Amino acid sequence: MPAHKRNTAFIEYLQKFGADIDFTEIQATDDLHHADGILKECMQKAETLWNTQHSFFMVNGSTGGILSGIRACTHYGDKILVARNCHKSVYNAIELFGLQPVYILPEYIESYHIYGSVSPEKTERILQENPDIKLIVITSPTYEGIISDIQHLSEIAHRFHIPLMVDEAHGSHLDLSPYFTGGAIRGGADIVVQSLHKTLPSLTQSAIIHFNSEIVCAKSLQRQLAVFQTSSPSYLLMASIDSCIELVKDTSLFQAWHENLMMFKEKTKALQNFRIFGYTDTIPKNSVFGFDYGKILISCTDTVFTGNRLADILHKQYHMDFEMSNTETLLAMTSMADTKENLFYLAECLLNIDKQDIQGNRPLYQTIVRTVPESHFIPSVALSEPYKMITLEKSIGKVSAEYIWIYPPGIPVITIGEVINEEIVQIIQTAIRQNLNLQKTISENPYEIATLDI
Repeated sequence: MPAHKRNTAFIEYLQKFGADIDFTEIQATDDLHHADGILKECMQKAETLWNTQHSFFMVNGSTGGILSGIRACTHYGDKILVARNCHKSVYNAIELFGLQPVYILPEYIESYHIYGSVSPEKTERILQENPDIKLIVITSPTYEGIISDIQHLSEIAHRFHIPLMVDEAHGSHLDLSPYFTGGAIRGGADIVVQSLHKTLPSLTQSAIIHFNSEIVCAKSLQRQLAVFQTSSPSYLLMASIDSCIELVKDTSLFQAWHENLMMFKEKTKALQNFRIFGYTDTIPKNSVFGFDYGKILISCTDTVFTGNRLADILHKQYHMDFEMSNTETLLAMTSMADTKENLFYLAECLLNIDKQDIQGNRPLYQTIVRTVPESHFIPSVALSEPYKMITLEKSIGKVSAEYIWIYPPGIPVITIGEVINEEIVQIIQTAIRQNLNLQKTISENPYEIATLDI
């Protein structure tokens, strides 16, 4: 295997897809899950670069790392502390492993209608109230680039003798240079999961998980990685990871990226209507510990635009596509592969639209929960209960039998086993009216919801 035998002359698509370097485990290529040769050497280079005890390559994205990390840190039925803005893979782990989630809402940034940093003080208070919590899981940086105080959170976790796991899917570039800082590894987290392809030049689905812990067993983590990943990992992806590691040793690439962003910041100072988080707007220190300037978060509040409408205009008239748009904001993700010309063009496009008569009042649309819904069943128990379909209007007070997300970023509006309240219904109705990507695990009709038949 593979059956194409790297014979790229056999059929045209094999050459296009890089089949000439598509290997499997043979004597010379090592075995990812029992590495003692070339792959072990490659992962040791990652350990040196990020200064970790162990770093493991992953070919199933950050999702595989999150499932593996949570399973390695917990036993079935354990209680864990989870930031409510975690990715849906964290919720899948909670369900799969029968865990009891205790949620912490990050601080809320009113002016952008997004979550801010996770409060260390709130975290400590929850741990004092729940001494049986076995693990803390947070996301830093968030989809929008918000960074939490990992050092403080790590110190708190370790005082309670529990590990801190950080979903750093959007932060693999942090602390590899003086220009982008605030990473979870340097902050002292026990397990850190990174999607290399999100912010560094690596192929989609390539990821890495870092281990720096005296609490968790590294062998347990390694075993779980073999459970939640394929036994036939792609050497194309692993070669991409290794090449990326070699590339980012050159800090001048980060410097050029930083300088391009500072040019963008200078140019967008002339904006009168649109606001850009951390660029044209001051970062609110009461709700944000740190920010990754690689994310360009554009606010349409106080204009006649929604983020979706702005994205549509930039796509149709200026031929640009964006990472995420919603009712209030538009998110552009940058990287070292963006040129000065790219960012100059984005600034010019925004300035051209901004010059138009776009001031105006419109409703503010809430699309994330401000309070955690009451939990009636833990997810693994709720999963086994019978359910029925009812209309949204009649669902208030019922227990949800499904997860509902607005994607991206994939933060749940409600999880299975939680009680539906008026806020939840209003968020879902807003998502429908604004044509957001509302995803459900059971119901297909957007105006219906699956509820437990209890």
